[in-house]
Amino acid sequence: MKKFFLLIFTALTLHAEGQQEDAKSPQETAKSFIKQGDYSNAIMVLNKALLLDPGNLEMRKDLAFSQYLQKNYNKAVLTVEELLDRRDADVQVYQLAGMIYKGMEDAKEAEKLYKRGLRKFPASGVLFNEYGELLWYKQDYNAILQWEKGIEADPNYSANYYNAAKYYFFTMDKVWSVIYAEIFVN
Repeated sequence: MKKFFLLIFTALTLHAEGQQEDAKSPQETAKSFIKQGDYSNAIMVLNKALLLDPGNLEMRKDLAFSQYLQKNYNKAVLTVEELLDRRDADVQVYQLAGMIYKGMEDAKEAEKLYKRGLRKFPASGVLFNEYGELLWYKQDYNAILQWEKGIEADPNYSANYYNAAKYYFFTMDKVWSVIYAEIFVN
């Protein structure tokens, strides 16, 4: 009798694992298309998968990212704006939205978005870095303030050290450039 229950339990476990793999399969297929640079097929696979699971945040992010990589910014904005309105929008959603707006060369909207994201996620080194890069692109040298806040908020996120080192390299204060560069390398 114990063998029978063990057999049933094993069969149910394998069946459940198989269903989980099937659910992730379209997303993994889409990611492999993205890695190959085949964004059209990635978008097609993700759209089909989203018909079955329309609320899936991760697949929607992948869809917006694929549209961004394809340089179809109009569709990417529509996709990512739906995500920004969700309660479960994470740091990556704000980062992706900022990238899309930067791709569209809409610095004003990107800046609003980063500020909104930083209000929601004040300890996000990623968003401080992205916001600093946007300011640097606009030739606003207050970018260093964002990178230093990012270092303070999330010391494990290395891109803020890299950008701070680059900033100080172009100033007369080479000591901070060396310090930040050393921390970045380590």
